[in-house]
Amino acid sequence: MKQTPELHAIQENMRSGSLAAFGFLGSDTRQLMDILEADDALVTQLGTTHGDIAGRLQFFYTEGRKGLGQAVEVERRYDVVAEEHKGGIPCPFRDNHTAPKVMVSVTDQKTGQRLSFSALNIHMIQAHGFYEGHGAKFRIEPATVMRILF
Repeated sequence: MKQTPELHAIQENMRSGSLAAFGFLGSDTRQLMDILEADDALVTQLGTTHGDIAGRLQFFYTEGRKGLGQAVEVERRYDVVAEEHKGGIPCPFRDNHTAPKVMVSVTDQKTGQRLSFSALNIHMIQAHGFYEGHGAKFRIEPATVMRILF
């Protein structure tokens, strides 16, 4: 599918420095539409949906915030820590959503595998099917979420 002028403007907004110090695209040189389509195909191949992934992340986000910065055990399997920082960060898709600056770390006690994500990651996955570009500091790999959290 061809990238629209609107998506082009959003992509320019996602580069380092405009909204976030590390940017949302990382070293990915693909067009934003290509990134979205590739991740959508991967999620479909994994047999899930963006909503399912975002919902599972939201669950851990909610549980982690109960610990007020301390580790919380969830489902007798995961250690979850949510670290809150002042302020918010706007969604680069220009949808008037501002997410709180909260980073969540989930560690599987059985395997030692760990996944970190932000409140903004949850929103971008749910609302836009966007996991960030390859090489982005906060990219979420759909397969990693499925392996660790499902």
